[in-house]
Amino acid sequence: MNTAVHVNTATYAATHVATNMLGSIRSIIKGSGLNPARIREDWGVLEAGIATWLSSRHLKAVTLEVYHPARRTDDLAGRFDFTIDYGYYPGGDGDLWLDPDTVAYTIRKNGAFPARCEYRIVADTEPGRPDVPGWGATAYRSTAGFTRHAVGTAIGGGSLGAALAYYTRSGT
Repeated sequence: MNTAVHVNTATYAATHVATNMLGSIRSIIKGSGLNPARIREDWGVLEAGIATWLSSRHLKAVTLEVYHPARRTDDLAGRFDFTIDYGYYPGGDGDLWLDPDTVAYTIRKNGAFPARCEYRIVADTEPGRPDVPGWGATAYRSTAGFTRHAVGTAIGGGSLGAALAYYTRSGT
């Protein structure tokens, strides 16, 4: 008797990448001297949106924006992007992994933010994405005067990959 088992790893991969992206963002928040209370409070909403849009392949990137709340303009203090690659490991064997060294390196290179800074998490999605309660439309803050530093792929799951980059003020 022959037995064959087929497991669809796409759901597992989407959940793994979503959870580890948020865990990495939490590490960046804590390692940068910011208060992680808000991400803990919003975890369910954040994870639901990210996992839903990864599964539907509408998610392009997840961004952590750090900003100075008292400034009216030019309030961006720093930014971290997790860019999604749906073809990172085509035909992959279902491996689920996280490279904590990439995240730790990013935290060291970026440094800390002033205690008065706040943050928000923004999802960049393709048109036609499914609606997820708790998420709404917004626009990114300007990165004028900043330099983008690509670090490399930090999270993988099945054919999904999430590459990490961070922004610093030009000249720093």
